[in-house]
Amino acid sequence: MLRLVRMKRMLWIVPVLAAIGLMGAPLVAQTKPQAVKIGFINSDMAIEAHPDYAKVKAVREQADKELKPLQNQLTQLQQKIQAGQATAKDQQDFQTLRQAYQDALKKWSTRTEEAGKPLTEQIDKIIKKVAEENGFQVIMDYKVASASNLVVYAADGLDVTQKVIEELKK
Repeated sequence: MLRLVRMKRMLWIVPVLAAIGLMGAPLVAQTKPQAVKIGFINSDMAIEAHPDYAKVKAVREQADKELKPLQNQLTQLQQKIQAGQATAKDQQDFQTLRQAYQDALKKWSTRTEEAGKPLTEQIDKIIKKVAEENGFQVIMDYKVASASNLVVYAADGLDVTQKVIEELKK
């Protein structure tokens, strides 16, 4: 009887010991971690180097011609309001001008985006090509990385801006 109890105890111990042994054994198919190569680009430089950038620049200049006078008027009225010298008409004019400015800003933002979309799409394809040819897994925009404090240090040789510009000129 005593022997039978020991035997039953041994039956559950064997699988437990086997499982513990497997957990401590090294895995046979281990993979070596690979370093990720991250590059950077100055997107503004790449866009300005695009052969069709003049179209985008022309839209921006048109926008400035329309928006600048509205902005100047708003600034003058806002100063009067803050100084406590604004009449009821000044305050009403301010609200009307502010709405006109916001509408114009929205219109010109849309037009600028539409003018720039073909450029950015082409540049994105070139960035992908340059990244693949040079072993980069990630390309980040300098401005975004800097503004977000995402990157505090980057070694030399990670800037792909000139390579992208060279591809644009082909």
